[in-house]
Amino acid sequence: MKEFLFCLLFGLACVTYFVGLGYGRKITRKSVIDKLYFLSTLFGAGWGLFGGLVLMQTDEDMAALFRAVGMLHIFGLLICFTHMMIFWSNVQGRMKRWTAGFVWLGVPLYPFVIRRENVAFEMTTYGMSYRIRPGAASTAYAVFCAAVAVNLFCLSVYMVRRCVRKREKDIAYSLMMCVVIVGFGCALDTTLQLLGFAAFPASTLGQFVAQMVLCKTYLFYNGSRVTLENMSKFVYYSVDEPVFLFDETGRLCIVNNGATIFLGLSAEECCKLRLEDIFVLKRDAFKFRGNKNRVEARCWQRNNICSISIDKIYDDYQDIIGYIVIVHDVTERVRMLERLEREKQRADRANEAKSAFLANMSHEIRTPINAVMGMNEMILRESAEPDTLEYARNIQNASKTLLVIINDILDFSKIESGMMELVEKPYALGTLLQDLQTECSVRAEEKGLALRFVVPEDTPGALIGDEVRVRQVLLNILTNAVKYTMKGSVTMTVSYERQPQDMVKLSFAVEDTGIGIKPENIGRLFGKFDRINEEQVHAIEGTGLGLSIVDRLVSLMNGSVTVESEYGHGSVFTVVLRQKIAGDETVGAMQDQPKRHEGKAASGPLFVAPHARILAVDDNKVNLAVIRGLLRKTKAQVTCVTSGRECLEAAAGERYDVILLDHMMPVMDGIETLEEFGRMPDNKSGDARVIALTANAMAGVREMYLEKGFDDYLSKPIEGAALEKLLVKYLPPELVQLQPGAE
Repeated sequence: MKEFLFCLLFGLACVTYFVGLGYGRKITRKSVIDKLYFLSTLFGAGWGLFGGLVLMQTDEDMAALFRAVGMLHIFGLLICFTHMMIFWSNVQGRMKRWTAGFVWLGVPLYPFVIRRENVAFEMTTYGMSYRIRPGAASTAYAVFCAAVAVNLFCLSVYMVRRCVRKREKDIAYSLMMCVVIVGFGCALDTTLQLLGFAAFPASTLGQFVAQMVLCKTYLFYNGSRVTLENMSKFVYYSVDEPVFLFDETGRLCIVNNGATIFLGLSAEECCKLRLEDIFVLKRDAFKFRGNKNRVEARCWQRNNICSISIDKIYDDYQDIIGYIVIVHDVTERVRMLERLEREKQRADRANEAKSAFLANMSHEIRTPINAVMGMNEMILRESAEPDTLEYARNIQNASKTLLVIINDILDFSKIESGMMELVEKPYALGTLLQDLQTECSVRAEEKGLALRFVVPEDTPGALIGDEVRVRQVLLNILTNAVKYTMKGSVTMTVSYERQPQDMVKLSFAVEDTGIGIKPENIGRLFGKFDRINEEQVHAIEGTGLGLSIVDRLVSLMNGSVTVESEYGHGSVFTVVLRQKIAGDETVGAMQDQPKRHEGKAASGPLFVAPHARILAVDDNKVNLAVIRGLLRKTKAQVTCVTSGRECLEAAAGERYDVILLDHMMPVMDGIETLEEFGRMPDNKSGDARVIALTANAMAGVREMYLEKGFDDYLSKPIEGAALEKLLVKYLPPELVQLQPGAE
């Protein structure tokens, strides 16, 4: 029996010791409670170990020695446990001093308790045991043990009554259980001895159970304490943002390394400050719903602008036990935003200056081109000399090439500045393809190339999209193919795939037999101002912007453009666009284009209106001559003036059906003239339609003119056909006689 009890006590002692040692080694910075718990495990293990050694003895003197050492551990355990309860109960004042002082009375009592003559040893069935002989020492020891037990029990009751949170109550109940277990064992041992029986190691076994309960309580407390008062080294040293840890009462407990650097103070100096000593902050910053609150504040110490994030800390019972305050210094960000705003304003001013420059450049270049192309068109219309017509056609081609270059530069500028907008409306795909075939066939015929269009007849023909930009993309691809193909053919193949929501995915593949592209140059195709194979194509006109514009326009339309090429054998450019279907019409069969013969550039006029009165206003007399010449065959009565003031005088004296009003004029521009025109009381041409003439081709100008009160807009250089179509639209129908067979 005694061997079994010894092994049991020895094993439990080892478990108690290693549990305390294991948890103690994990804690680098030990607090008072950590040290007390570790000492309690040592005393508890010693109590059990020497109690077991007493059982194994046959010599009474050795048994007395081991009992004396064991009693030392008993008194040590009572002292440690009492101080742990004082710490946990947070008892203060006289009660704290009386409780702590009373348990230390065991120190002077110890020599009397272990005196040999006060203890009688005897052999029992469970080994060597002892009993305290009646007397003053035994009475003092019994009173001491009872008082300590009552004292500790009262402390636990005090904790239960004052605790509000479940976490603290759980700790109090656990401590009360420890007191009851140890107290019951000690009372049983003492009572048996006072009754004359040998002591059974009930208190020794009971204290092991109490130690396990204490261990659980310590771990539970330590887990809560870590989340509130301790930070890992990683958080302390590695987090650059200042971190402040407050308890639930608002007391600053911990600051990290970033906080000390931020404030320029030591950790001890920081913890003496309150939140209002650090930041200018609203009083209700800590009163918020949810788990997180973010507020703006200014630091007193450094006058920094800060964004403060406040997070609540909860325990296992969802009670708030503290707050983590993380400070983000946003001073540099705010200043950077201010700098960016200033830079943006400068960029906006520069962009406005660029737009103004481009508008002015467009006006200044288009004005003389208008004169060149207008006069040249009159030569083509009126001359019968073959050589003269040949010269005029060369001038026309060169002028169109120059105009394409200018338009490319302006379009690229619009896209770069984000001013390019898509205007989606219904259009006929068949008509668009027919126009492309007509426009490209002349140049293809001149180079001896075969131009073919392969279009399924059931391809949806009524679509909704930006017809102008679709035409621009496809025309650019086609003209590039013709331009860089010296012999062979250019073929456009159209395919389609119907998609949900009345959408169709169109694929336009343009294949040529031209010079092709080297594999290493394909990636440069869509770069701006970049022309590949310059040594081969230096004689071909172009700016290198065409494909870049195509790529960006296709992106604006949520499409794609790809290229496949074999150097020396040709290329295939494929444009994929998604368009909305507007009806059941199909493209039908594409008609072959008749060969163009040399001759006059234009047939007769679209209409004849001998009684129509038109007022043309432009400060450039050559432009007025162009307008007069383009309208000569319409027999319309054209009056020309060179200023806004003359326009107003003419409108006041005569009635006109349409006024062609230039925008950029000295003294009084076209918009000012129109405003004054509307305020004239004696205006005989008050119901005349006013059309703006301008060399400004920047984005948004049409909308701007319509907003200012113009009925329509015509850009320079003015084409005769476009001018005639516009006049047919706005002249009174009774004055217009459409010519049969006119396009």
